[in-house]
Amino acid sequence: MLCYITPGQVRSAMSRSALVTAVVLSTATAGRLAAQSFGIEPPSLVMTIDGTAITGEPSQLSWSPDGTALALQTLEGKSAPLKERYYLIRPDERRLQGLDGAPEWAAPYWQWKSSRTPPGHPELIVQVETQNRAGGIPSQSLRDKAANRGIDNAMAAQYASGGARIRILTLNGEEIGRYVDQPLVPGTTFGWSPPALRAVAYIKPDGRLGLMDLDGSKVELDTAKGVMLPAWSSDGSRIVYLQRKGQHDFELMEIVVLHL
Repeated sequence: MLCYITPGQVRSAMSRSALVTAVVLSTATAGRLAAQSFGIEPPSLVMTIDGTAITGEPSQLSWSPDGTALALQTLEGKSAPLKERYYLIRPDERRLQGLDGAPEWAAPYWQWKSSRTPPGHPELIVQVETQNRAGGIPSQSLRDKAANRGIDNAMAAQYASGGARIRILTLNGEEIGRYVDQPLVPGTTFGWSPPALRAVAYIKPDGRLGLMDLDGSKVELDTAKGVMLPAWSSDGSRIVYLQRKGQHDFELMEIVVLHL
């Protein structure tokens, strides 16, 4: 059961009846979701990341196992090979510092975050749909540039015909990622919750953040456009994401998850 909780409800006694009033949920799934219910506070600003504080474009955002830190990876450069840079963010301290390399926990978290199946639920799988659109011009992703890879044959064929290739990720019929003339890089547009919560945070087609449980029920969030790299903490207590602010600056936003 997904609940959207206002600041007033958080400050109140938070009776279950008040929370249920805020639920956006279909009757068909209510019984199945009761055991995995949680509420969410409105998004809040953790810190602004000035464009002068980091170099390159954000490409990965990973939680530490204890939930005290985030690893931000950026890719720097306009042509291959791109340079990877890493930064440590401590949300509670609102502090960012440069690193010489990725923390050892960053890669395992990203692998978990970007899996094609939700953690603990192998019966579900993210579907990939490919569409062709006339009149587009293909481009390379930052990741491919960093690996010094060129445009693949399928993209080259589309380019020759003056078209574009669009790949769409869906879960339960809901779009959770879209890649236009770019290699598909899972995890950049969605992040799984821990298995017990049975949910996913994802970027909607309009560029805002959405939440959905694995049965397809959704909560509409009042976020700005330009959401990037949604990441759910390993203990399920917080969701963070970057939000582009101007051309070079970013805001680190946070949603507190309340286990009911």
